[in-house]
Amino acid sequence: MTAAGVGRTSQATALEQAYDAILEAILEGEIPAGAPLRLQELSTTFGMSMMPIREALRQLESIGVVEVIPRKGARVREISADDLIDTYRTRILLEGALCRRAAENFDTSDEVAARAALERQRLALLDGDAGEARLAHKDFHYSIYRAAGSEWMLRSIESTWHNSERYRIASEQEGDQLTLRRKEHEQMLRACVRHRPDEARLALRAHLISTVAHLDKSLAKRLDILTAGDCC
Repeated sequence: MTAAGVGRTSQATALEQAYDAILEAILEGEIPAGAPLRLQELSTTFGMSMMPIREALRQLESIGVVEVIPRKGARVREISADDLIDTYRTRILLEGALCRRAAENFDTSDEVAARAALERQRLALLDGDAGEARLAHKDFHYSIYRAAGSEWMLRSIESTWHNSERYRIASEQEGDQLTLRRKEHEQMLRACVRHRPDEARLALRAHLISTVAHLDKSLAKRLDILTAGDCC
């Protein structure tokens, strides 16, 4: 491999590390909504050069977690009631379609992957490992969505997934709420295993509305009304 090739590989790795580190800090609330994202500060905090930090911010802007304001620089996007509703309504529409298609195609290997992710999440929560629990939660949902067999549909949900995580994590779910979320996950999975597309879509919708209700019941009611007629 040429020196230039080595440089590109090294830079790609640094970019991935910068992207993951900044996204993790945003999702965990270590960098709060509205906070400025200054290159020098981020470079010092994460021990990286400014080049991968700058590119990571561009990529985070492309998924809607970061916004760049002319002559002011980058900052974490603000959160709001309207943004929450828009985010979850979009998730219900797109992920509901994935659930329907997944339920039509679901096989034993898909079920094994989904149950393994649920168990990872359960163990991570017992250990107090919030980061691993969050990754396992995503793996559970995506193990279902991958069964839909559409790479483009999977790509289409990435932005709203990450944005919704900012709200979900802020809700600090524990105890009875975690038990409820697990039951909702089991309902989604059961519908897919039984090849019941409409039931799977409705289980996903109920799960997301329930998640919003833990944050704000009035917003959940609004979301319920807005999505009642949405067709997947």
